[in-house]
Amino acid sequence: MKISKKAVMSTVVAGTFTLSLLGFSSSAFAEKYEATFYVAGMGGHFAKAEVVIDTSHMEAPLRLKKLDKIDIGTRETHPVHDARIDAEDNNSMYWSTYKIDHSETFENVKVAHVGMTDLKTGNVVRDVIVDLPKEATKIGSLYCASAQTKDYFLPISMANKGYIDVFQKSDLKRVQRIMLEGTEGDIGKPYKFYHGTNSPDFKKLLITINEAATDHGDLVGKMHLLELDMDEAIKGNVKVTNRGLATGTGGFLSFRQYYSPDGSMIANSGGNAMLLIDAKTLEVLDHEPMGTLEENHDAIFTPDSKYVIATSRSKAVLPDCENPDKPGPDEFIMDGMLKLYDVSAKKFIGKSLSVCSACHQTEGVEEHAVLCGLDAKFH
Repeated sequence: MKISKKAVMSTVVAGTFTLSLLGFSSSAFAEKYEATFYVAGMGGHFAKAEVVIDTSHMEAPLRLKKLDKIDIGTRETHPVHDARIDAEDNNSMYWSTYKIDHSETFENVKVAHVGMTDLKTGNVVRDVIVDLPKEATKIGSLYCASAQTKDYFLPISMANKGYIDVFQKSDLKRVQRIMLEGTEGDIGKPYKFYHGTNSPDFKKLLITINEAATDHGDLVGKMHLLELDMDEAIKGNVKVTNRGLATGTGGFLSFRQYYSPDGSMIANSGGNAMLLIDAKTLEVLDHEPMGTLEENHDAIFTPDSKYVIATSRSKAVLPDCENPDKPGPDEFIMDGMLKLYDVSAKKFIGKSLSVCSACHQTEGVEEHAVLCGLDAKFH
């Protein structure tokens, strides 16, 4: 459906983005954080949203100060879900692309991109071409989540044969490609989509796998969690150190996730819900539902582990001009939103904040804003 600029300007919805928090202070009764969020989008860019998070304003704890973007390519070449700010150098952000490159340059070969952007300049410093494994035959969804260590970047693919690639940060040379089938990380059931991240100490590689009725088929509402030994993974080996299982219904499925900075919890996006998980036992502490027209794709903690900022693809229904009380099922515009979750209260608080719509309006983009992942740096 072609969406009018007027509709975009009058509606709030969700896109794909990555966070970069810049500072925080706290009082006895409320917390206040200043943040710049980098949010990954399907248009080949990251939204750069400067945000104030102030929990003394419970009705609207998120306030947008400034919105900009950082380009890494185009919608045809670099649709992106993944952003990973370097743990040792917070001016370097690694990323991996979600779709194959559809440009004329690669019309006869299927490849994805992995790269690194300098956040001080916004320039792409490295961009390498990555082949797809022959085992992956359903490749509509590729890299989405990722992990890192001090020296390695590990993007994780959503293809029907899920795989984890290991790249040296120094030159983005791939040194390993890991598949879990036939290893102790094989869940022994059909599945759809791998995701994952690293623990703060880089000792664990968390992988989440959505169980399915058939290979890459309908989901059954079960998310398998595997913690792998990171040192072994870097060598191409699979050593499982912990297992968990989370369940849900309807549109429940695992997307991206983060450990809390103190390493005690995991915030896991789950489509129609966000999960708070005990990092030691991998047991679900809270299964918090999203709104009817929302879909959660990432979740990251504030530096003190007290709150989670979650990304949401949010639909706003457009009125039918001839019959405004009965809009059609496809009459909506999608925007990228941020939501704030209170860890101790175990609930979302206040209004969501759009981090896509304003730029789309300014640039006259008459398409849905489709967000996914985020990352954050604090000071």
